[in-house]
Amino acid sequence: MINVGIISYAHPHALRYGTTFASNHKAKLYAISGDGANADIARTEAQKMKAKFYSNYESLLKDEKVDAVYIAIETYRHKEIAIRAAEEGKHILLEKPIALTLEDADKIIKAVKKAGVKLMVPFNPRFTVPLKKAKAMIDSGEIGNLEYIYAISEYVKPPIFLEGLDMSWFLDKNKSGGGGFMDTAPHGIDSLLWLVNDEPKTIYASIGSKIFGFPVDDIGTAVLEFKNGVVAVLNAGWANPKGYSYGLEIKYYLLGKEGFLDIRTAYPDFTVYQDKAEKIYWERADVSGIVNSFLNSIIEDKEPLITGEMAKKNLEIILAAYESSKTGKLVKF
Repeated sequence: MINVGIISYAHPHALRYGTTFASNHKAKLYAISGDGANADIARTEAQKMKAKFYSNYESLLKDEKVDAVYIAIETYRHKEIAIRAAEEGKHILLEKPIALTLEDADKIIKAVKKAGVKLMVPFNPRFTVPLKKAKAMIDSGEIGNLEYIYAISEYVKPPIFLEGLDMSWFLDKNKSGGGGFMDTAPHGIDSLLWLVNDEPKTIYASIGSKIFGFPVDDIGTAVLEFKNGVVAVLNAGWANPKGYSYGLEIKYYLLGKEGFLDIRTAYPDFTVYQDKAEKIYWERADVSGIVNSFLNSIIEDKEPLITGEMAKKNLEIILAAYESSKTGKLVKF
């Protein structure tokens, strides 16, 4: 039984990961700290799930019974807290993106290696059932050589629209690193690297505040050409308005020389029509898959499925997309 601590409920994902850890037979949700935004939510969740509550992460990390932590604090504090967690010998599931800069990512990776603890960053799409099936079909050659991918990963409602949560830090570039593209594109980038099984050689992107007028970007499009010739178009960001029935959607179209895969949604859902239409997700295999993968890497003492180095490569591509959008030029890796 692995005792898990959650550091901060600043990121809305903490709500789902908290309940997922609490219901996993390999783990015990042991402690929660109230750092960052939504400290009141953190305290309430701790009471609800009968976990210890600490007002700050240092107190939680000093608790010798804590084996691992899920860090869901504002991105600009990832380096600070991940390094401290490593120094205290805690295994780490760290929200995406890994850090604001490549230098900070390197410092986190170095601290983890020095401490001999596990570090995993959760990128969801590769844990969904349809994409796992698509990956198996591509790898087995069922659709021939992969040539083209068009992906919407992810379109979501802006976090600022979430009721009862303080998500204002997402609109501060110094805290978040960027807006809708920084928030959602890491999932898509990871899935493309995984599906194509290669690295990109060029990227061209257009990212901006195009829909809601936020002080940060809300949506972006990137075109990546991989070394093996595959071309991928990625759309990602805060595209869904308040009245849209989907809070989250991802779509993939994958074209091979001998077949075409059409993934209309990676999440099983149904539609409820009352005062308004609402999409209800009846299963989130991705979150439970991430949690199980992280816990198994600790139990079996093996490399996590998504490593710090992978997360750093992911960030490098995201930052290159922003650079391309800023300059209007193609960026070569």
